[in-house]
Amino acid sequence: MAPREASRIALPAGIRVKRQSTVPVYVQLKTQLRHLIVTGSLKAGSQLPTVRQLASFLGINRNTVVRVLADLQQDGCLDSRQGRGTFVSVEPPVREAHRARRLEQLVERALERARRLGFTPEEFLAAAGARAPLVTLKKTGKTRALLVECNWQELSRYGEELESELPLAVDRILLEELAERSRTTPAFLRDYRVVITTLFHLLDVKKSLAAEPVPVVGLLTEPSLSTLLRLAELPEGTAVGLASTSAGESQNLLRSIQSAGLTHLRPVLASTDDPWSMGLVLKGSEAVVCSEQALDKLRTMLPPGVEVIVAHRILSRGSLDLLRDLLQRLAEPPGAQAGSRMLGA
Repeated sequence: MAPREASRIALPAGIRVKRQSTVPVYVQLKTQLRHLIVTGSLKAGSQLPTVRQLASFLGINRNTVVRVLADLQQDGCLDSRQGRGTFVSVEPPVREAHRARRLEQLVERALERARRLGFTPEEFLAAAGARAPLVTLKKTGKTRALLVECNWQELSRYGEELESELPLAVDRILLEELAERSRTTPAFLRDYRVVITTLFHLLDVKKSLAAEPVPVVGLLTEPSLSTLLRLAELPEGTAVGLASTSAGESQNLLRSIQSAGLTHLRPVLASTDDPWSMGLVLKGSEAVVCSEQALDKLRTMLPPGVEVIVAHRILSRGSLDLLRDLLQRLAEPPGAQAGSRMLGA
């Protein structure tokens, strides 16, 4: 089966993302897409490129695109249609159209005034973009945190996600190295205000740090929306292999798909350590969803033409909000922290 990506949709005119800007990429993309929608530059009912295509067009992380599209869908600007793609809402929120046009006029006047003073549009936009983040950085420093996971892929991805979402400077260590490091060099933990891991490893991390006063936080993870959106685009009845390094992890993949309401697919479960189940996947699957740990092994086994969809997991929004609250409490003076605990915060 030819992947749907073969049918490419043009990038909406006017979308420009600058990675070097002080304005976060997420804010740039969301603001520009919302503006094009509410002003009618993106017509109601028009289809957007896929997550993969948008990320490729703009040279940015797919998780950033997923988050932007999800937020705009929640705001009523976009509709996601199972098996078809993402479209501009037939009835986009008109309450913001007038404000968007006024903002557009304000920007045009400011650009014209800057031009008369001898500044280029790039200089004006760079100065404007730098203002708000500079105020924020002056008010909030970064808390140093230690992130613990069982593999470097998730350490890298979760670390980047934490640093982009929260005022954190994240150091990373493998779970298998934590106990030895804590035993031989216990002083290294004094540099950290909090230790972060996922719920799956929370008890092991707490056991390794039982004698240390630093708080340990376990975060919940969930399937990346980019994975679910790609699966939603597959035609009704597509046979999809769900492969991981163990039967338990494959069952978790199945539960994630079922909880997302993707009942139009025919799942085939397999683990890379079970040749019989992998044989079923190799025979009849048109696409395979796999964990990051199983990816390298699967690539050597699958025949040409079978699409491989990596089941990236991301930190849940609720977990990030709880961690944000903890960081705020850690930043309070000791007396204020005690007061917060008495109030049940």
